[in-house]
Amino acid sequence: MKIENDKPNALSNQTDSLAPAAPAAPASATGKAAAAAATGNADQLTVSPEAKLLKAAAEAAANDPGVRAELVEKMRALLAEGKIGDDATRLAESLIDDVLKNR
Repeated sequence: MKIENDKPNALSNQTDSLAPAAPAAPASATGKAAAAAATGNADQLTVSPEAKLLKAAAEAAANDPGVRAELVEKMRALLAEGKIGDDATRLAESLIDDVLKNR
């Protein structure tokens, strides 16, 4: 199976080339793989701007000293046990109250 993505990124007008993962195809290779190897075409991967932004946000959150990892783990455990997260209305009201209180 060959995935063709020869369209450049609309925002940056470029695609990101990948280094070959394996040595060149053997001389006995046939079909499209042999043709690609003969012409020097390399696989390419284009990462969307949204994916890049999501990665940057995740890295920033992971490195933020304001994130209390112990509290996050405690809340994850409570969620897994079903002790929190089962009342969407209550959660929404709590979020709204917090926003109004911190104006």
